[in-house]
Amino acid sequence: MSYRETLYRDYSANFGGGKTYDAQLQWTSYDVVYQGMVPVNKEVVVADLGCGKGEWLQWMGAQGIQQRTGVDLSPADLALAKMNDAGVQWVEGSLMDFLAANPERFDILHAKDVVEHFTKDEFIDFLKRCHKALRPGGQLWLLTYNAQSPLAGMTRYGDFTHEIGLTPASMGQCLRACGFGEMQVGGFHYCSGSVGGQVRRLLGLGLYAFARFLLKVRHGGGGAMQGVDQYNAQPDLLAIARKA
Repeated sequence: MSYRETLYRDYSANFGGGKTYDAQLQWTSYDVVYQGMVPVNKEVVVADLGCGKGEWLQWMGAQGIQQRTGVDLSPADLALAKMNDAGVQWVEGSLMDFLAANPERFDILHAKDVVEHFTKDEFIDFLKRCHKALRPGGQLWLLTYNAQSPLAGMTRYGDFTHEIGLTPASMGQCLRACGFGEMQVGGFHYCSGSVGGQVRRLLGLGLYAFARFLLKVRHGGGGAMQGVDQYNAQPDLLAIARKA
């Protein structure tokens, strides 16, 4: 039995209280991270790849998006997702198989905290399959940790199932190689509105600005990549790429 079969069977529960279901907390962060990104056309077809307990798809439903599909390997997480939103098509299985079976079906493919679990070969294969599964003009939304952010090692090695780390530059490199055109790749640091969250935000302003400065000193500040904030040092990485 591979380590994936052991750890993904009940993925969230293996973290104890670290990955509990808290839709209100997640929705508050989505309001910030995806601000202005939800399409005006509510008829778009959306899939969440590695949907977990389904919080993001539930949030999208609250924004008026009805054609939603969630795909995940964890039967335990999907069981909870099904109880909380019966309006979603929930699919238990491989993301790769799902993408291959649905060519040019989706307007938006979303994957949060997923791509770091792939090997390099798997990540490239995943991007190619996403490209094929998108309709012309469709978008791929990827969120992962930023491997060039200070203290990124805690995220990289804090989950045994993590395989790779991506920076803005390497994310843009891979997206272009797999056929995506227009893109925006950058970082963010979401902090809650609590006192502790605001303290984190203020401390982060100085820390990540200084890290950005160090990256420019190290690399010379040249070689700009269109649409890619390659010196961003914030802890989270967001990539939006469009299929031509």
